[in-house]
Amino acid sequence: MDIYFISVVLFFAVLAVLIYKDRKNIDFKYIVVMRRTKRFRDLIDKVARISPKWWIRIYTFAIALCFIFMFVGVFSLSELMFKILIGLVKQPGLQLILPTAAASGAVGPGYILIPFWFWIVVIGIILIPHELSHGIAARAEKIRLKSVGLMLLAILPGAFVEPDEAQLKKTKIMTRLRVFAAGSFANFMVALSVFLLTAFLLWPAFAAPGVQLLSVNETGPAYAAGLRPNMTITEINGNRVEATYMEHLNGKGYFVDEAGVLEKGDTLSMVSDGASYSIVPVFSEETNTTSIGITYKPIFRSNEELLLSTVIPFFNMVWLFSFAVGLVNLLPLYPLDGGLMYDAVIQKYFKKRSKIIVKATAILILLIMVFDFIGPVLMNL
Repeated sequence: MDIYFISVVLFFAVLAVLIYKDRKNIDFKYIVVMRRTKRFRDLIDKVARISPKWWIRIYTFAIALCFIFMFVGVFSLSELMFKILIGLVKQPGLQLILPTAAASGAVGPGYILIPFWFWIVVIGIILIPHELSHGIAARAEKIRLKSVGLMLLAILPGAFVEPDEAQLKKTKIMTRLRVFAAGSFANFMVALSVFLLTAFLLWPAFAAPGVQLLSVNETGPAYAAGLRPNMTITEINGNRVEATYMEHLNGKGYFVDEAGVLEKGDTLSMVSDGASYSIVPVFSEETNTTSIGITYKPIFRSNEELLLSTVIPFFNMVWLFSFAVGLVNLLPLYPLDGGLMYDAVIQKYFKKRSKIIVKATAILILLIMVFDFIGPVLMNL
């Protein structure tokens, strides 16, 4: 019996019952279910009234930041397309992130499957600050909120804030840009906060000094020097080994910084349990790299399995996906916030040709995105 799968089924069963009982207060539009409420609107008003001037200053800064990331997003998509065209990228450059009813995730060409409960919590952490930030920006600018609430797009949960569009259109361009930029700015702030929390509080609280050897190649120089599996390396070339969060993310190996750049003929000194070991790495002429024939992992003070299988992956997912959603949302595509920002600027400076420019840009970006997704398959035909 798959308990995880049953829990997902029960979740949707309970959700269906709640929707049915509250059906008089719910709007049904095809596959979209929307539940409006005044509670979030009152909360947004209270937060916005704390200091409207400061909120306006914050979201003015958000405009500049979001236009920078809009450029970064378009440039990244274009660079990816170029790499696919010249054959440097062989797999789909864009990934669909989808939930799975299984307890473990999976990765394949063009998709990432995330365990349902991870996925739904992460979606909430991403969408709720995004929409609340839109609402705060609107109320700080004294724009009425027509509705606030929760929604379900097929099986995709979300939240929404609906400013008075007629009132918003009559405002100055900077006001509109602040409201549009607020959502992605909130995503970036969540991503930054969670990243800093994970890197400088969570990881250091549990990571212990040193790395543990998982395997030692019996024909390699490390084995010849006396190193064996399960030994703990605490010092390399006189430097204390500290496994950092950034090394965990980029897979550098947890002691590359301590060992430095090794060249042919260099000697590597390691310390384990107070004993020193001198190793001469094997140099590969083909790859121009050195190897000593070991695999290893960081050491944690407690709950290692829980940390590496659940806690750290969850926090990684939160900050990474929050940043990714904020970045994608800033692409100049309607009805994304980036599309609204781009449209506002183009209308301001190119009134007569604004519709053509906006549509042409949107088509170009969409074509690039489609190619980044299916291009590697087409190039390999």
